[in-house]
Amino acid sequence: MHSDMNKKQSHWQRIVRAFQGKTIGVFGDFMLDEVLRGEATRISPEAPVPVVLLEGPDSGEGYPGGAGNVAANIAALDGRPIPWGVIGSDESGQHLIRLLAERGIRSNTLISESGRVTPRKVRIVARQHQLLRLDFEKVSPASPQSSARLLNSFKRWVTRLDALIISDYQKGLMTEALCDRLLAMARESRVPLFVDPKPSHPEICQGATVVTPNLHEAEQMAGFPMRNARQLQEGGRKLLKDFGCDYLLVTRSSEGMTLFDAEGGVYSIPSVPRPVYDVTGAGDTVIATLALAYCAGASMREAAMLANLAAGKVVLKFGTSQLSRAELLKAIAEAGISER
Repeated sequence: MHSDMNKKQSHWQRIVRAFQGKTIGVFGDFMLDEVLRGEATRISPEAPVPVVLLEGPDSGEGYPGGAGNVAANIAALDGRPIPWGVIGSDESGQHLIRLLAERGIRSNTLISESGRVTPRKVRIVARQHQLLRLDFEKVSPASPQSSARLLNSFKRWVTRLDALIISDYQKGLMTEALCDRLLAMARESRVPLFVDPKPSHPEICQGATVVTPNLHEAEQMAGFPMRNARQLQEGGRKLLKDFGCDYLLVTRSSEGMTLFDAEGGVYSIPSVPRPVYDVTGAGDTVIATLALAYCAGASMREAAMLANLAAGKVVLKFGTSQLSRAELLKAIAEAGISER
């Protein structure tokens, strides 16, 4: 029994060790996330809102957000992310590039556009409670020149990619024309395609290897609720057919995940009950782990089990955060997950 357990452990460890150096393209909306931490000590005399006392200008911490968080998750797991997106040549854009560099992520494939606003989310937090979020953004498509540069750069890299993740946060970059060209190049080079979709852009899911909506997004795209087992199955099958993708992974927060495959298989992956401190960026952890595990030789079902495990650990951390490869190996040992 014990040696069986060790065999299963070593199977998972082999997969996770093979994450190292896998080259994953991340195409999408790169943003700056900031957290301002302070103490909410009293209610303002001017309006019924808390006064948050910040100790000084250094009370804030910055993190790569959106597609940047996907890239940061890949880097933390010892993969090699190649980021493609358009940011502004503003202060937030420069800050984001510094944050990526600190994580060992080269950003010479990101294009900086003067006059563009780099999306920035500022969360104001007191005692681990988010009181307010400020979003600085102006949604606009990339200029035709920037789009052409992105596609040319992607074309040079595509044959060296182990997988491509599309991380659409609806900031205007992922136009239909850009997606068509991008998907055609990825398909031609047989690069596995992982899509974190937005309901208003279902076209980017066409022919993907796997699409990873959360339950709310899946319901919007299916056009009906997916609350019980029958509705979930019906919705999952409809979306698989609509997208012509190989797999659909619906993340259902505390209910775990459900994986559908094109052969009609449905696999439920239960989550481990645990306190949740912050779900910010958990979807980014899921898609990063899923892509790395699949490229490392895991079946999609095994990849989903590892992604579920990683997401369960990352929600224990506050803010936009990542899991290291050592933390994932530790989580595998603690969970004692079996292969099938």
